[in-house]
Formats: sequence, C-alpha cells, structure tokens
Amino acid sequence: MSVRRLSWHLGLSVWILVSPAAIAGKVKAQVFETDLEQHFTAAKGSSVSIENLLGEIHVLPQPKGRDVRIRAHVVSEAADAAEARRLAEEVQLVRGNEDGTVTWSVTFPEAELFRMPKDGVARVYAKWLAPLVKRKMVSTRYQGREVEVGSARGATALSVVLTVEVPMDLNLTAYQHVGTLECNGVRGSVALQVKEGELHAGRMFGELRVTTEGASARVSNFNGDTLSVETGNGNIEVLGVRSDMVRIESARGAVHVDQVETVRLQASTESGKMILQGLEPESMEVSSGTGDLDLTTELKRTQDASIRSTSGNVTVRLGTFAPFQLEAKSTTGVVKGNGVNVEIDQLEKHSARLTRGSGGANLRVESESGRVVIQPL
Repeated sequence: MSVRRLSWHLGLSVWILVSPAAIAGKVKAQVFETDLEQHFTAAKGSSVSIENLLGEIHVLPQPKGRDVRIRAHVVSEAADAAEARRLAEEVQLVRGNEDGTVTWSVTFPEAELFRMPKDGVARVYAKWLAPLVKRKMVSTRYQGREVEVGSARGATALSVVLTVEVPMDLNLTAYQHVGTLECNGVRGSVALQVKEGELHAGRMFGELRVTTEGASARVSNFNGDTLSVETGNGNIEVLGVRSDMVRIESARGAVHVDQVETVRLQASTESGKMILQGLEPESMEVSSGTGDLDLTTELKRTQDASIRSTSGNVTVRLGTFAPFQLEAKSTTGVVKGNGVNVEIDQLEKHSARLTRGSGGANLRVESESGRVVIQPL
C-alpha cells in the first residue's frame, strides 16, 4: 500500500473515531423551566429562614396581611430533554422548623458538583456569575452535605430564582450560597448572607445584619436601630444610613461609606482601602491594617473619634468651622497639617497637636508607619 493511500485510510479512521464526539459536542443543550409556589401565615415578630444553593433570592415587602409568599423559578440544563426535565422536577420547596423558626429551603438533586445553566432565563445573571465560578470552585455545605459550584465537566446544571414577599416586622434570615441576594423595602430584624456573589439591601428599616465571604455587599438608604456589615474578601459600600449603631468590618475588601448619621460608628479593614465620607457620628472608632484610610467629616455631632492605621496612610479632612482638639502621630511616618485653620499647639515630623476653638470633638489619629495628613474639606 502506498504512503498516500495509507495516510488516507488513517485519516478516515481518525475521522470516524472523532466525529461522533465532535458532533455530540455541538449538540445544543436542552433546557427545562418550571415554577413552584408556597405561602403561609407568619405572625408579627415570628422567625422565618430562607435558603438557596445556586441562583438568586429577591426579598420584597408584602404590605397587606401576614402571608409569606415564595415563588421559585427553576432552570435546568442537560444533554437531552428528559434528563433536563428530571433534574428540574427534583427541585422542591421544603418547609421545616428549627428552634421555633419556620425554615424553607430549596432541595437540589443528589450531586456533589453544580454549575450555572448556560441557556434559558439563567443567562441574565450568568453573565457575571459564570466568570466567577470559572475562576474557582466554590465549596459549601448545603442540606447536610458538601457540594461545589464551578464549571467542571459533568457538573449538574441547575439554578433557582426565589421571589419572597414578606409582611412587616418579621425576624427574617435569607442565605444565598452562590449567586445574588437582593432585599428591598423590608422592615424588621433581618439577616442576609451570601457566600459568593453579590448582596444588595435597599430601603430597609429596623435591624439589619449583612454577612458575606467572597461576595460584595451594598447597603443603601437604611433607617433603624442597628446596622452590621461584615465581609471576608468582598467589597463593602454603605450609602445613606441613619442608625443608632453602625458596624462595618472587612478582612481584605475595600470599604466605601457615604452619608452616615449614627450615634456610634465602628469600621475596620485588614488590608482593603477605606474611604469614609459624609460622616456624622457622635463617636467613631476607625481602624485599618495595611490599607490606606481616607475620612471626611464636618464634625457637626462628633464628640470622640479614634482613627488608626498600622501601615497604611491616613488622610483626615475636617469641616471648616467646627471646634475640635486633635492629636496625630506616626511612629516612623510623617505627620502633616495642610491648610487647616487651627491653632498649632505642636507640629513636628512625627506628631502634631491641633486645636480650633473650645469644646467640640476630641480626635486621635495615628499610624505606625504610614503618613498622616490633616486637611480641610
């Protein structure tokens, strides 16, 4: 047999072996979508918990009556229509009771690895979530078993979008493991948690506790007794808050705060940059590890403030007229007072004491090795 003829036979053999896989790889995935709904009555002050593995939770107010309404939109994807349908039909809304709390969770099929569907309505939020799970696997414990969310071959493609309408004045907990959690217009004692993804809370009243691991968190227009926002790697944004107590803590994410009126503010980050604007607390404790800290306040209500950084630079921008006494120091960095209309009691390379008028706020600003700058708004 000639070399040319042998090459032709080998090429034909390879094509016969490979072509089914290639053809199979081009087969369009089959998508199945279905809806579920549950509702129940929740007395004022009762406790309700909602939990979902992969997808979204949207929490909205239900202003009439005491019913809690839960609607679930399920999207599944598989190589054939029958399998896609089977996956979706395994999803249920399951009610439980734990120490007096009514719990609702979404059951997912018995699998260890899940991914976002690529088609169907899931594509709306897959645009941002898909790149996330492509970068890394998200491990979490859900319904008593360890599962992972990612884009690995063979993963079960399934997501659930929950819309939850709640009456006022509940003790509400919502936990979205991977995906988006949004809560708007709700009043009560609310705890929101996301492991990986995004969290948004707006127009909330009462008490609010926000916790994430890798997810970013945004809280806007909150009015109530206590606000607590805590993240691991996620960024924090807090805008337009009136609360007796505000606590913000980030391990490694950036923090941006604007227009916060509170009796007491506690804000800290280990390595992320912190920008605090429009602050009007009576007292504040602000600290940063390696990240820079930039703080702006008119000092209209502030009586006491402690602003500290380990190695990051600290910039404090003060209002033009409010009286204060300020002591600033940096162990190895430089202290500067630029353009502030004050009486200079002391201004040296590593420390300064500045005074404006009598009374007013007592401010302590320090950094171990970063630069400290005091300047006007």
